[in-house]
Amino acid sequence: MIEMDSNFLNSYKNHRPNSIHIINDATTINYKELFETNNVPKNIDYLQLDLEPTNNSTLLTLIKLNDEVFDNHKFATITFEHDCKDGLSHLPIIQNTRNESRKILKNRGYIGVFEDINNQGANPFEDWYVHPELVNMEYITNLIDRNRQFYKYDKNTGLSINYQDIQY
Repeated sequence: MIEMDSNFLNSYKNHRPNSIHIINDATTINYKELFETNNVPKNIDYLQLDLEPTNNSTLLTLIKLNDEVFDNHKFATITFEHDCKDGLSHLPIIQNTRNESRKILKNRGYIGVFEDINNQGANPFEDWYVHPELVNMEYITNLIDRNRQFYKYDKNTGLSINYQDIQY
């Protein structure tokens, strides 16, 4: 667990006592060393990148992970925040974060299960990915097909899906 704000540390220790807690800027960490030192397994269930796209930290962290650990580690599921929502979608940094993250993850073999997830029909904020070597792709294909009908037009992204509408 990496968090820049030390105010959350006690809560993390309380609610996730068996986790490794790092208080630092996610864009400055040596992930290769961190993974090696902590014997992180080659296949990992989940990665959440939920930083601040407006300061480029989300994309910079993904680039570091791509450069430092994606050659040796895979994540079954990744959620990636891009914040392509009202008030931010016009910013070049937001569009770049969304577009470049998709290129990186797809080049690494990840499949976009749901792109431009929104909250209650507005403000797309993230994409969800899986790695086909680590999940049941028959289930994923059916999941994607089953939920196509729930995508709605969004002025910021074209199409978007409300996470609350997704049928598992």
